[in-house]
Amino acid sequence: MQRGILTSLAVGAIMSASIAAPQSAMAKCEKFPGVTDHIKVNAEPSIVYECIRELRYKPGSHVKELKSSDHEATLEEHFTDLPIVKTAKCTYVEKYTHDKEVAYKMVNSDKFKAFEGKWELSELPGEKATDVSLQSFVLLDLPVPFLRQLTNTQTIKGVKERLAEVKKLAEAKATASTGTVR
Repeated sequence: MQRGILTSLAVGAIMSASIAAPQSAMAKCEKFPGVTDHIKVNAEPSIVYECIRELRYKPGSHVKELKSSDHEATLEEHFTDLPIVKTAKCTYVEKYTHDKEVAYKMVNSDKFKAFEGKWELSELPGEKATDVSLQSFVLLDLPVPFLRQLTNTQTIKGVKERLAEVKKLAEAKATASTGTVR
């Protein structure tokens, strides 16, 4: 009886993960076990790149820069309101390829087993626009069945929010620099 209940819960978790995070948003390749999404931003890659790097300075951000250079930074981030664990602390390194990519990978964490991903920027030919892709893989260090699927469901929400935030910031900055309204 108890085994049947656990099986039903596991099936329900997988089904809700599939409904909440469409297949197009979930990484289909086993090389990257996290999620991926992208958005078109009406701004040049250099502006989008600046906005991605500036996210840590926005009000309410829980990111602390531990050390920094032109090519990489070590950051410490405190997460609040997480499912299951409530809070987590994570130190990670961001590596920068100017106007092309911001990659990040965990150094250590009190609650994560994995925290890695990257932003990729591709200029759209003939437009002052950029295709912005964000891959992210986060995994809590907990012995819970189907944890990756559950974590990916939560992660895709965060990916979509960050992409929308970068779009808003970059398009506002592009508009301000040209003096035109989009």
